[in-house]
Amino acid sequence: MKKRIFFLAAVWLLAVSVTTACGGAANTRQEVRTHSKDGLLGITEVNPNMPLSKTYRTYSDDVRVMEAAIKERFPMVTNTTITLNGPVAHVLLNVPAGTSAEEIARIKHEAQAVLAAASPRYNIDADVSAK
Repeated sequence: MKKRIFFLAAVWLLAVSVTTACGGAANTRQEVRTHSKDGLLGITEVNPNMPLSKTYRTYSDDVRVMEAAIKERFPMVTNTTITLNGPVAHVLLNVPAGTSAEEIARIKHEAQAVLAAASPRYNIDADVSAK
């Protein structure tokens, strides 16, 4: 009798483990999604900074965008120097001589905000000098 109970318990345990291991009750249906027809099997959707992506910009493009934002917002700036060093953009703005200290501080503060909006991937280090 003990052998029979032991045998039935072993069969039951084996049946339970096989059902669990094979995922008997789990939903195994998978949704299939297709990639875009970009010729690269959808890889441009995975990496947005790939040169083939629409969002990719080079360093010279970033500098051009920053210069355009400065020219649009601050027409009184006579010269703009932008140097990119990793994640930091060093920006030097020259304004006409005789510009007040309050105006220089305002331009510096607003230039940092304008450049941060134009190129958010850089930390802006702006400096304004009157020449």
